[in-house]
This record gives sequence, structure tokens and C-alpha cells, in this order.
Amino acid sequence: MTATGPILHAGIGIAAAFAAIAALPDAILAQSNPTLDQRKALYAAWSPDQMAQRRKEFGLIGPGTTKPVPAPAFPSYLKKPDSIEALMPQARAAVRQTGGRTPLGLADPGKHVLIVVGEIRDTKPDMMVQEAIKRAYEERGVKCTILTVWDLLALSEQEYLEFREGIRTYTIGDGQRELESFFTTTGFMPNAQKGRDWVAGKDPELARATWPVAKFTNERFVKLAKELFEASPNALVAWLDKHPEIDWIVWRSGNRPNSRKMLRHHGERFLGNYTYLNLYDLMSQVPAFPSDVWRLVETKTMEPLAFVDRAEVTDPEGTAFGYDVDEAMAKNWNAGVYNQGHLYMYPAQATGRFPYSIIEYPTMGGAYLPPVQPETTGVIASTTSHAATHPRMEVFIEKGRVKQVKGGGLYGEGIRLLLNYPGSNESLWPFQKKPGYWWLYEAGLGTNPKYFKHPGEVGEGNNLSERNVAGVVHWALGSEVSMGPDKVGEWAAESEAFTSQRDIPLPKGHSLHQHNLMPTMQVRIRDLDQWVTLIEHGGLTALQDTYVRALASRYGNPNEILRRDYVTAMPGINAPGSYDQYARNPGAYWTKWAESVEAGTYQYFKP
Repeated sequence: MTATGPILHAGIGIAAAFAAIAALPDAILAQSNPTLDQRKALYAAWSPDQMAQRRKEFGLIGPGTTKPVPAPAFPSYLKKPDSIEALMPQARAAVRQTGGRTPLGLADPGKHVLIVVGEIRDTKPDMMVQEAIKRAYEERGVKCTILTVWDLLALSEQEYLEFREGIRTYTIGDGQRELESFFTTTGFMPNAQKGRDWVAGKDPELARATWPVAKFTNERFVKLAKELFEASPNALVAWLDKHPEIDWIVWRSGNRPNSRKMLRHHGERFLGNYTYLNLYDLMSQVPAFPSDVWRLVETKTMEPLAFVDRAEVTDPEGTAFGYDVDEAMAKNWNAGVYNQGHLYMYPAQATGRFPYSIIEYPTMGGAYLPPVQPETTGVIASTTSHAATHPRMEVFIEKGRVKQVKGGGLYGEGIRLLLNYPGSNESLWPFQKKPGYWWLYEAGLGTNPKYFKHPGEVGEGNNLSERNVAGVVHWALGSEVSMGPDKVGEWAAESEAFTSQRDIPLPKGHSLHQHNLMPTMQVRIRDLDQWVTLIEHGGLTALQDTYVRALASRYGNPNEILRRDYVTAMPGINAPGSYDQYARNPGAYWTKWAESVEAGTYQYFKP
């Protein structure tokens, strides 16, 4: 960032498609002993002009896209303040923002908010930003404590940085790091190391590339590296036990329902995730985006879901799938879809839980929504995930479950291996009607048009900010039932027992994310044969809604307020270059992208 500019109708087509991929398509895998570099390069070839044929192959019957893919954009207004005083206007807006995954404004004067920063998985926190947030909160009469992970773990800041550098030895191109989510960050396996050991026994080379051994001379660091996923939450719970004065807790950059669970008996004090780790989100227009407009955008996006009988999704990178929705599923999908800034745009994730309240967020309650398993058929294609980038990958799904994975470099190889993880296909998860783990489960939709992909985190080998961008959907797999019918906000006793009473424990949550950066989602209204487009090429159609624009006009020019400040630049799709070349090594592309934004030379700065 610089001062001058910053930064289903099943039929012959479906059968033919699965027959075509039944055999391993890549010459590399046919070799008896491919090198690690060859395995890293494994990708699924694709040309964006094949989309019409792909729609036919998977029986999509909706209208499809009607507009061209929008031109790339990145906000030109970002600046790099050199003092806390210069940060204060944005910080004041942030502590008043009641929308999204970081609704700091929901804390009333007189309350005490704890903000926890420094999770190893997240971008390194800028402490000047944290001081500005603390000051802005206290101007509002809200007491604020900033607690760092290094303090929680009884490390000095220098020790934390040394440990962080030793354990984060990866780059943005190391897509296989997403495999860790199956065991820890979102999969919530009780014995993650046992799972990693299973992978190492099957494919030692893949395991070494996914979990390189940190070389520490400090024995304490060695022990901490092995226990890191549990160490931070356990230390935070112990700290909270000693500090009953805390009213609200803001922690971790994602996965709010399960972050709440990790706080155990303090879960009801969980206010939300925290995205103001550095200058990027704070200096964006997210903090000052009108919260009532934000909620109306989400409401308009959710409105049709109670009445749909079919949904279809495409993306220019090659995603194409659809599924039918019965009346009960539609009703419960609509009831459970709401999660500020991260709508649950797939029925499986919206159910198996008590829903969030739209009126009194982050309260959960109301009627329990029994889990469903839609029989989706098609393919999800991607080059990015929560963790990093990967050579283009296709995950083929038949009747809701993963059947084949093509390409994806080491990430794809890891998924193919995990598809045979003991118990993951034949076991029946609690509360589900159909067995197996490898179901399509998650569809998290970003909803604020002022979010953008952070160039700074790309250099750190992270990709978490991308999921917050309005119109971006991140998909994940699993047979998760977030809660049982007897208790709000916690894993059911049946789920706890299921994953702990096995020789090889299975995940409770979901895992293995893929991002679609310019998706189109269309739903058909029951009995009307009328299709509604919710997202087109990554643009929320609610941003053009008359009522949304009227409400936005109260705050200024609606064209500016509702403008998408970031649109992905994808070679061969909406930017010059070859998509095939990009798909082989997306990490190299995004590294150059980040460098050009940071240097102020990016060609698509707007407005």
C-alpha cells in the first residue's frame, strides 16, 4: 500500500461427463514415480468458452448469465496513515459498524469488549491499528482490552515473531495447506495428529509438503508447534475464567459458530470475528458502509429462498452444478441462511442448527432446523481456497457427494487420498439420513461491496480476505451438523461421542474449501417456472434493487455507495492473458498482482 495508490435433470450428458473423468486424466499420475514438482504442477485444463457445453453436460436448465463479466477493479482510495491520529476517523466508523462478521458497534456504552489478535493462521496484527480501535471504543464509552496471542501463551512479542516465522514456512502457492482444515481449523477432529500420521503413512512426500517440520532449537517452541491448535483456545478460556468483567469477545477471522464453541462456557459472550488486523480493512470503506443498507442487501438476497424448487450455480472457471429443493428444505434454508456478512447459500449449511436472529444478532434460537443433504450434481472448479492458491482443480459431485477430483496439484492429491480416509464413506454421521462425510456442505457468500482481496496477506501466504468480498462464494465439504436439537450453539453430545469414540476419529465440522470468485447463482420459484438471479459474475443483484438504492441514497450517491470496489482480474476471462497459463500456476499470478498493488502500479485502480 502506498500513499499514491494502494494498494438437474439427470441424463446422458451427466453420465457421459462422469464416464469421461472416471480414469485419471493426467499423464503425470500415470507415471510410476512422478517427482514432487510434477505432482505440484498437476492441473485440470479448461477454456472459459466451454461453459455452454458444460451447462448441457450437467443438465442445467436455468437461463444462465445475460451480462458480460465486469472489468477488473481495485480501490484507488486506500492510503497508509503514519500515525494513530490519522487512523482515528476510520477507527471511529469501525466501532460503530453493526453489520458483517465484525459488528463492533453492537457493544453498548458501559460494556467491556475483549479483542484477541495474533492467531498464527491470521495475518500478523498491526498494533497501531489495535490502539486506534481501542481509543475509538473508549470514546464511545465502551471499555476495550486488546489481548495478544503472545501474551496468552506467555511469550514475548519477539518470541512470538520468531515462532511465527519458524512455523509459517509456506507461500501463497502452497495450496496443500488447505488439507489441514480437515483435521483442525474447520474439521475439528479430536486427534488431529493421528490423522496427519495416517496421511504420512500413505504418502510421506505429501505429508512433508503439507506439514513441514519446524526446526526450532527452543524446546518450548517444539512443544507449542505440536499443540498450537488447542493451545490458543485453551489459554483464552483460562484467561476468561479469571476475567468475568468481559461482556463481549471478538476473536479469530472466521468460522463464527465454531469459534463460539471453542470458547466453551464463555460462548454466549462471543460477538463476532475480527477483521481489523491491519490497515487494509480499516482503511477501506467497509467500516463506514451503512449497516441498514448492508442488512437490506442481505435480506433481498435471502428473500426468494423460501419459495424455490431448484438452484443452479456456474462460474467462468468451470463450476456448473444444480440441485432440486423440496418445500420443507426451502423453508428451512430460508430460516437458517442468515449469518451477517456470510450468508449460508446452501441448504446443508443453513440447517442442522438453531438459526441466528436477524433482529437480535448474534443471538441464536428459535426452532431447530433439522439437517438436509441436497442431491447436487455437477462440478466445482477453482484455483484458490482459504489457505492459498492451487493449480486449477475440479471436484465432481454426484447426488450430493464427491465422486472424483481432477487436478489441483498437491491439494487435489490430498483430497483424492482423503476420499478413502477410514470411516469417511460408510459411517453415518449423527442426525443425518445418508452416510458419508464427503458431501457438499458449505456455501459462504460475502455481502459487502467494499471488501477486497488484501495484497499484503498474499505476501504472507494467506488468502482469507478473499472470502469477504461481496459475491465471492466459498464452498466446503462435510457432513457437519453444527448443533443438535437440544442445545443452542454447541456440538451435540452425539457428535462429540461420534468423533471421539473411534480408533481413527472423524471430523465434526466441514473442510477443504474452494473459492468461486465470479459465480452466478440462479433459483427457480416454485409453481411459477420463474428464475431469479441472486448473483451474476460475482455481483449481488440486490445491489441494484430499487429499495436498496433508495435506502442508500439517504447516505449519498447510491452509485458510489453500492459500487463494487473490487472485481477479480482473471486472465483470459476479464483481463488480458491466457487462462490456461494462469490455471497452471495461479500463485505466481497473484504474487505479481499483490506486488503491483503494493507498488501503486496496478493497471485497474478505480475509481
